[in-house]
Amino acid sequence: MKILLLSDLSNRVPKIPIEVIQSCDCVLLAGDITMGARSERLIIKVFTKLAALFPAPLPVFFIPGNHDHPDLMESPSYIPENFFQMHNKISMFSPEVENSDIKSLLLLGFGGATPIPGFPSGPGPNYITFTEDELRDQLTNLFSETTYLRKNASICTILFVHNPPFNTTLDLTHQLVHVGSKSVRDIIENYFPEVFIAGHIHESKSIESLGDTLMINPGEAKYGHYAVIDISKNQITSKLAKVEKA
Repeated sequence: MKILLLSDLSNRVPKIPIEVIQSCDCVLLAGDITMGARSERLIIKVFTKLAALFPAPLPVFFIPGNHDHPDLMESPSYIPENFFQMHNKISMFSPEVENSDIKSLLLLGFGGATPIPGFPSGPGPNYITFTEDELRDQLTNLFSETTYLRKNASICTILFVHNPPFNTTLDLTHQLVHVGSKSVRDIIENYFPEVFIAGHIHESKSIESLGDTLMINPGEAKYGHYAVIDISKNQITSKLAKVEKA
């Protein structure tokens, strides 16, 4: 089973190689699909391009980032039929796989980010924001609803949020400052999902383990960065990649 990961497209759809797309069972978009888009026309234009890149029946699960329009916390009618909005939602995905002890993916999604200091709320970096307490409470609720499912050894739990966890290689800025969420880190350490995916900090593309959780920030898709998760037998691995010309 393979999963294609992208984040922070910012209105630009990268030219992911067709052979990479065809090798994957689903796609996860971890937020900032648009860049403060106030116009529905512009949002539709971006999703039209994404639908051409990822045509049905390939499932595409997405969450909004802090820059995305709040409409993307819902499921507006212009979203392609094979795209599934995952903000504050849970979904089970079971592709037909061979040679793997893991048969299903349990997806837990939550979009937005903690507010960026110095910016007002509304269009821009603080379009969709949540406090640390709100993040912790909402993510705790998601995990409390999946306790029974997570006891099944054939299910791989994937938590994907836009905000990376604090004090990791996923949240390090150019100024070498950690700006991630402490609440998100607490959730990972308390519930240990097999995989965690985030974006938000463009320069901090990375793969790191926190306890038993494999964490991935695929980097800024606007400039062609992406990642692929490979689940085979009972092993989960990931690789960062970049298209030659985004």
